Amino acid sequence: MKLFEIDKDSIVKATSQGYMYCTTTPPHKYGESRGDRDKKYVYYHRALMEQKIGRYLKEDEEVDHIDGNLKNNDISNLRVIKSGVHQKNHSKTNHFWKKSPRNKKASILNVITNYLKN
Repeated sequence: MKLFEIDKDSIVKATSQGYMYCTTTPPHKYGESRGDRDKKYVYYHRALMEQKIGRYLKEDEEVDHIDGNLKNNDISNLRVIKSGVHQKNHSKTNHFWKKSPRNKKASILNVITNYLKN
């Protein structure tokens, strides 16, 4: 039994990092309202994985883009991973940090602060 169908005409780029949102039929159990109140949006990569595994993701599960490319939502590039492991992997690969100017600025300030302390 399928949980939902992804509304193919609803897939949109939603975040500055490149994540995509979509709507589903019936509306996704954990979907969020955006501009239009009738629809519930969910991250596209999460919806794809939930379709594949046949259940909603658990609270401590996330979907990881294996190659770090948030635009590559091919199911072969997605895997379910525990939240803590996911964050640890990103700190090793550093691909989130490279993209965020705020994080770059924080990292630079950290280095300067630590240097001045010594």
